[in-house]
Amino acid sequence: MQVAPPRSRPCPCSVRVVAGVLALLLPALALAQAPRVVQIEATTDGRTHPEVIVAYSRVGVGDTFGPEDEVRARRYLDATGLFKDVKLTAVPAGPGEIRLLIEVTEKLSWIVAPIFTSSSSNTGGGLIYAENNVLGLSKKFVVGAQTTTNESGVYVGFLDPNVFNNPQFRLSFEGQLKSDRMQEYGDGPGDPDPQVLRSTRINTFGVVTEFTINWRDTFRTAVKYRFTRVHPLAPQEGYPVTAPAEVAHETTSDASMRLMAGIDTRQNLGPILEGLNLEASTEFSLAELGSAYDYQKYGLLYRQGFRVRESQNLTLRVEGQYARDLPFHTELLSGGGNLRGFLHRQFRGDTRASVTAEYHFPLFDIRALQVRGVGFSDTAITYFRDLPASGQLLDQDGQLARGYLPGQAQGRSGAEVAQGVGVGLRLYLATVVLPLLGVDVAYGVNPGEVRVYLSIGVSP
Repeated sequence: MQVAPPRSRPCPCSVRVVAGVLALLLPALALAQAPRVVQIEATTDGRTHPEVIVAYSRVGVGDTFGPEDEVRARRYLDATGLFKDVKLTAVPAGPGEIRLLIEVTEKLSWIVAPIFTSSSSNTGGGLIYAENNVLGLSKKFVVGAQTTTNESGVYVGFLDPNVFNNPQFRLSFEGQLKSDRMQEYGDGPGDPDPQVLRSTRINTFGVVTEFTINWRDTFRTAVKYRFTRVHPLAPQEGYPVTAPAEVAHETTSDASMRLMAGIDTRQNLGPILEGLNLEASTEFSLAELGSAYDYQKYGLLYRQGFRVRESQNLTLRVEGQYARDLPFHTELLSGGGNLRGFLHRQFRGDTRASVTAEYHFPLFDIRALQVRGVGFSDTAITYFRDLPASGQLLDQDGQLARGYLPGQAQGRSGAEVAQGVGVGLRLYLATVVLPLLGVDVAYGVNPGEVRVYLSIGVSP
């Protein structure tokens, strides 16, 4: 008879080892699973509605909430620009559950202030009222009026960055009544005192609406409709060219649709800009949109902000634009604000490429006032590719949409790269949403000229 071998029994010492390992692992496994939010409460010392605060945090009931989620929620709330201080507290509410408490201290969201701008060829000012938190719902409203050497008008705008309490959707409306003096220069970027060949006054009234969708806080699409009534006047006497740049004393309609898609992860955290923006856009004007013109614009844009050593900031912007059959009032412009070191809108064309780099750094603080320095470099090339042999471009009704200057330079061979470098100051008030002052001193490398640009308040 065959006898079965006795069964082996586990060693008591090995059982104790396994039990000890499990005793150590189970708490770690429990900690690895972040608790779930069962309730969210928001409080403020201001007027922002609690549901608006919760919506901007991007945290919902049922979500897990760990350290990374807390950092992300705090950044979202800081990036609104509405709050001086943000505090998030997780209160245990049961096994694996928490109540999330969000406490914010608000900035002053509105301002009534004079505005002033000054550069070598455009100086003036006005008054602006801006509200960054209408009725405590984070809606933004601005109305302003200004008059400068070249531009005078009234502007009103409304932005809802949180449609139906969902930061994924943005909707804006703008209206503007404007009188604009357009000057055309006949010399290249190397001339320190370029000559004005023609000066044309154009009066416009326009409305714009734009709807934007942010997909998963990264991918952004937008559609923008613009309708403008355009009324050019005859060129000003006393300049070498008096033939009109656009048919004078006739009011026409310019309507266009702009479509944009791209990546946008940018956030403004106080004076620091972080994140990446890559986008492609196309804009077209057609009779079906209510326009007397038929033109197209195409654009590629790269922008990025890098935080350096916590308080310093490197920002880059690279842009390329290409257009066809542009009327005079919609041409691509360079000089002044977007190309420091040169005159306001000194260069124009249907093709433009530009590169801007800025390095921002703190200088000193006086209580809530922050003073920061900036070093910058602006580079651009702007030109017409191929002009009609007649020197005139007509709109869909056979009217003059663009009369070019005699001997107007065209093609890349007639274009020059313009560059300006310089330094500046920026003033911010921590308790106010809007910036206060900026001043730049720029050296135009081509002409060898130094020009100063000053901006007080927010231009409409």
